Formats: sequence, structure tokens, C-alpha cells
Amino acid sequence: MKKFLTIIALAAVALLCCQCATSSQLKKAQKGAKPIAYTVLDNYYVRNNIDCSKTQRLIFDNQQDFDAVFGPAAIMGNRPTRVDWNKQYVAAIVLPETNKPTMVTPLSVKGNRNSVIINYQVNRGRKTGYTLVPFAAVALDKPTHDERVEVFFIEK
Repeated sequence: MKKFLTIIALAAVALLCCQCATSSQLKKAQKGAKPIAYTVLDNYYVRNNIDCSKTQRLIFDNQQDFDAVFGPAAIMGNRPTRVDWNKQYVAAIVLPETNKPTMVTPLSVKGNRNSVIINYQVNRGRKTGYTLVPFAAVALDKPTHDERVEVFFIEK
């Protein structure tokens, strides 16, 4: 029993260390971050062939990968927002399937040379008889340098 508790305690410490590293990386990214231009993608839906049981933070740099997750939803003449894959990439947050009408709204996007921070808000309605997969996606300009850019999603 004592060995079991020790293993549980070590696992908890390891999880806390991972959280601290993420927090410190975010704090580092927030230093010097300035607002950057972005385009909210409208008139898309999440395809039913992906796992919608947990929150997913996704980055797409090509049409093929994007189309594997999202489909165009032309509604009453409104066409899906176009993405110029030569100049842009897409960052998306997909929430778990729910039976509550849910709006995910990007509030701001800030960044610096190696980091992008996307702040978003989630508004949930009352329980309904249908389900949906809430998401938000934004198109961002591709970096002009070859270094890797880390994307953070923060719910406000």
C-alpha cells in the first residue's frame, strides 16, 4: 500500500512539473507579445470522423489536413472564409461534443517571433435535444523565418 501511495505521489508531482513548464513557457511568450492580424474562419463544420471526446488544439499548414477535419458549410449564400495556404496557416480549437448550444469566439491574437497566443471565450446555452461540436478557427500569416512557432490557446 505504501508503494502504491508513493507511485501516486510521484505521478502527481510529475503532472505539476509539466503544468509549471507550460505556465512558464506561456509567461515567456506573453512578454513582448503584440497584437497580430488574424481572420476568423466562418461557415465551416467539424466532420464526424474525428475524436470529439476531448478538447483539441490543432494547427494546419495545408488544405488537405484542414479538409480532413473541417467541411465547408455554405449557408444561405454565405461562403466559407477562404484561406491562402501559400501565405497563411490555421489555428483551431475544437471542444468536445455537447448538447448545449456553444459559441467559441476568438477575442484576440498576440504574438512575437516564436509564439502566438490566442485568447478565446466560450459561451454555453441551455441543454437541447441535439448535439454539436463547437470550435473556433483563425487564419494567421505564416512566419517569415524558419524557426518553429508555438501556439498557445487561453480561455478567458
